[in-house]
Amino acid sequence: MLPFPFDVSLFMFFIYSVVGWIVEVCYYGVTEGKFINRGFLFGPMCPVYGLGFYGVIWFFLPLMDNFPALFFGSAIICTAVELLAGVILYAIFHLRWWDYSEYKFNFKGFICLRFTIYWGIACSLGMHVLHPAVSAFINILPFYVRIALLAIMSALLLVDIILTVTAIIGFNKKVQFLSKMSGGFLKVSDNLGQKIYGTVDTIVTKTTPAVETTTNTYAEYKELYSSHRKEERELSKKHRAQERELIARYVNEGKQGITNTSKEALDKSKEALVRFRKLLPEIKLASRIRVSRNDADAESIWMLQAHYADMIGADSDEYIFEDE
Repeated sequence: MLPFPFDVSLFMFFIYSVVGWIVEVCYYGVTEGKFINRGFLFGPMCPVYGLGFYGVIWFFLPLMDNFPALFFGSAIICTAVELLAGVILYAIFHLRWWDYSEYKFNFKGFICLRFTIYWGIACSLGMHVLHPAVSAFINILPFYVRIALLAIMSALLLVDIILTVTAIIGFNKKVQFLSKMSGGFLKVSDNLGQKIYGTVDTIVTKTTPAVETTTNTYAEYKELYSSHRKEERELSKKHRAQERELIARYVNEGKQGITNTSKEALDKSKEALVRFRKLLPEIKLASRIRVSRNDADAESIWMLQAHYADMIGADSDEYIFEDE
């Protein structure tokens, strides 16, 4: 069913995934003015590009000379792959690796009209320029060399997937912990606010004769309600401050003060270095994901991103905070 033998098809997938990663780095280098390591995986690969472009080759290789069919077909296939990948990743990990919410004509931030047009243009050019060169390169490789390279790349991809998923699981555990803790503070604040509101409502209802002037009574009620809502918001801010303080203690676990002796100080330094190395995959992950304000646990993810940025001495701008 494949347009090429399986080994050739797999080789194309790897090549186009790497090319896609290069395109992403170049695009964000121009638009953001800095290097951003894009993609789901830690390694220099964007599988969405590999799958999308191979799908275009599969269905539209016979129509290379028909530009309208190639353009619109490429746009539809690649957009469908991007949508499917985005929805699946978000459903499994509750994280985004791209977000088009700020663009017009987007769907849930996963796809948008602008990048659909980009897909059509890029794939149309790629079919005439990139694909012939890649096919020629693969064909000159001896069969056993090709198989050996595929084995190496497949092994590296498997290791990369394991490392990435492990980092995501660790990151999500922290996010869920922070979200539950945040929810606890919010519940306390909401309950207190409801009690305040109920007390004010009871006082107004029982102490205001029905024959009194309704306008003045209602104005007084609104003033009391507004005052207590202000107190509630201030209390909520206080809880948020306490929450952030607790979060800071949680995420900074293991960072102890310098001990009295040089040996203990050295041991603590070594321990901190080991923990930092363990957190390194999560730090890399935090720099790559996108967060939309409507996403679940958005605030907790932003907190962790900011914390990791502080850990490595980076500017917060190096982390992508959407809709802040």
